[in-house]
Formats: sequence, C-alpha cells, structure tokens
Amino acid sequence: MRIVTKLLAAAAFALAMPALAAPEAVEEKNIVAGKQKLDPASGYIFVQANYRTFGTFMRVPDDSTRAEHKKDWDEAFAKAQKKYPGKVKDWEAAVQVAKQTKKQPPERPVEPTPENFSIDPIELRDTVSFGPMFIYSKDEAAGRFNYLTAVKPGTYIYYGPVLMQPGGITGGICFCMGTVRFEVKPGVITDLGNFLIAAPDAVKDWDVASADAWRRAEEKAAKKGEPVEAPGAGRPKLAYGVPDSLKALPTVQAEFHAHGKLNNYYALMFTRITPIPGVLAYRRDTVIDLRTGQDVPSPAITTQVKIKK
Repeated sequence: MRIVTKLLAAAAFALAMPALAAPEAVEEKNIVAGKQKLDPASGYIFVQANYRTFGTFMRVPDDSTRAEHKKDWDEAFAKAQKKYPGKVKDWEAAVQVAKQTKKQPPERPVEPTPENFSIDPIELRDTVSFGPMFIYSKDEAAGRFNYLTAVKPGTYIYYGPVLMQPGGITGGICFCMGTVRFEVKPGVITDLGNFLIAAPDAVKDWDVASADAWRRAEEKAAKKGEPVEAPGAGRPKLAYGVPDSLKALPTVQAEFHAHGKLNNYYALMFTRITPIPGVLAYRRDTVIDLRTGQDVPSPAITTQVKIKK
C-alpha cells in the first residue's frame, strides 16, 4: 500500500474544499491518489472494528441548525395556514355527501397553530452514519476495517448500531435508554478507535447470578495468574490509532461522556449501551456520568407512535 508522505498529507489537509452539506465517506484510495482532500472546515470521525460494521450519530443542534429549522418551520407553517381554508371547504362538501348517504361524517380538519404544528425533528437535521460499505481501508488478514466520515463539527451522540441508507433507516437498534457523546472539532480527525465495540462492559448488564458467577471466575483465575477471556467471544481489546496514510494529519482521541435518553425517532427496537468503566453506569433506568458521579438529566420522551382513537 502506498503511504502518503507527510508533506503531501499536510498539503492535502491545508487545501480547503467548499463546506460539506452532508456527511461524506472518505476512502484511502482517493486520498492517496489526490482525488479527495480533507477540508479544514469540516470535522472527521474515524472508527475501526475487527469486522464490517455500521452505526449512526446524531449531532446536537447548534445555533445555525436551529436557525435553519426555524426558517423551514415558518415557511411550512405559512403554507399550512394558506391551505387550511381549502381543506375546510372540502370537509364541508364531504359532510354534505355523508348526510345524503347517511354515513359517518369526517372529522373537521384541525387548524394549524404554533402549538400543534410541527415539521421534521430538529435532532435529525445532522444525522450521520457510517458503514458497512464505503470503508476507508481494510486489512482482512489482521481483521481490521477502518471508516472515516467527513461531518459538520460539533457534539455527536451515538444513536446506536443503526443502518442508514439513502432511502432511509433500514434497521438496527437504538441506544435510546442511555448512550455516549463526544466532540468533533474542525480540521481534526476524531479517533473513536474501536471504543463503541470494545469499551462497553456487557458483564454489568447480565442478570445478578450470571454476573456474580463471572466475577468469581475472574477473581479465581487472577489469583492463579491465568487469563480470563471476557464474555462475548471475539470482543477485541480497546484500541486507537489511524492508518499510516492519516498519521501526518491532525488527530485527537475522542473523549466520551455519558448521555441520557433519546427519542426513538425511527421506531426501532431499543435498548441502552452497556456500562462503560469510567464513563457511564446505570442506577435502574437512570444514566450516571462516572466522570462526575452525577445523574445525567434526560429530556421528556415523546412517543413516535400515532395513538389510534
């Protein structure tokens, strides 16, 4: 594999591209060939795994996102108000037909007001996904698959192993009951390593009997100086580090923090990320930030299911 020299790599990073309007998968072959250059105005999320994987992140709305969302809301609300009189006329005509045919008349259309009108959730404005295709690079012999995604700088929440394709969400599991967040700065590759796979401690989410049995076996093996394989065959050791072709570029290791509950916007199966030593724990359904020892506040959860009357 060709290695990008430090001189060429630094030059590639210094050349700005137009601001990215959407997440973009970066591939090593394009970086090496000079077809793709990293933009110092964008942020970059790097993920590695020992197999092809995928996931989705939600960017915390900032002032610019809120302004764009408000503009779209105002335009959509004005259109809805303009269409409302026509809907009322159609409803009145339908009522007359229902009377003549002795059928149940339809319900009167609800007039749009600031209190009842909504558009797409602002939280989904800057959703980012990666994998399982469009990898940055891979080393199948070593069991390593790398993903690099160009994103808007900001705070990102790990929504879970959710598969998102151009047509929309196709499946996965939402970590709606507890997860982690991290910062992405402009002009920097934020290295998540294999944290999302290797760091969560599945033992602590077992039932009490199984967890206690595991810990006793672990203590017994430790006294004998014998290694104990972690539960969940194949769970790798925590690892960070970018490929050689990225080592000349500004890189920072992600700093993870506990994050509270999320709405299940895509109506997926949902759970929570398992406890992560030093980062996140639970007390029943309360998320605890182990960096501070404090409970993590959670927003009011709104059902995404339309209730039938």
